Amino acid sequence: MTQMSVVRVRIVVLVAFAVVVTACSSSGVPNTGSDADRAQVMSAAVAELLTRQGLPSSTSYLMQSNLDPYAGTATPESNTKGRALTETERSAVETAVRRFAPIRWIDDPADWMTEDLRPTIEGSAILGVGEPVFDADGALVPVRLWCGGTCGIWMTYRLVETDQGWQVTGNEGEIGMA
Repeated sequence: MTQMSVVRVRIVVLVAFAVVVTACSSSGVPNTGSDADRAQVMSAAVAELLTRQGLPSSTSYLMQSNLDPYAGTATPESNTKGRALTETERSAVETAVRRFAPIRWIDDPADWMTEDLRPTIEGSAILGVGEPVFDADGALVPVRLWCGGTCGIWMTYRLVETDQGWQVTGNEGEIGMA
């Protein structure tokens, strides 16, 4: 092969690679990021939720060990619970929550609610986080906090990556309160 032919082959390969990457990135499948990125945005979003003004302080948090289908919305995305949080996600979320109060991991929030929908542990709140989605602007992370008859809030936070890590810049969509 001549040097000119080698250059042409390389250009064709690079163009083909660019087409494949573009097709895959716009396939409509949400980009859920790496395990480490998901852990960082989940912990930042949960910490932001716990610093929100107007929420009563809790003596402990009951954190769902699976993705919460109600996070970010009043209506579940499905009737099944989401995938289990990875060890990396759990560790990051636990570190974030422990700054505020002790944390207990739970499988099904319904098992931890009384008939009037209050957490079975006096003074506690149930926390849930949904699957983060990464896009060109950063990440969206749905969250939910439930205190039963005294409070409830769900929303989706927008996060951007900075030199100091992932930071919440606001919320997108509606904020629900009960």
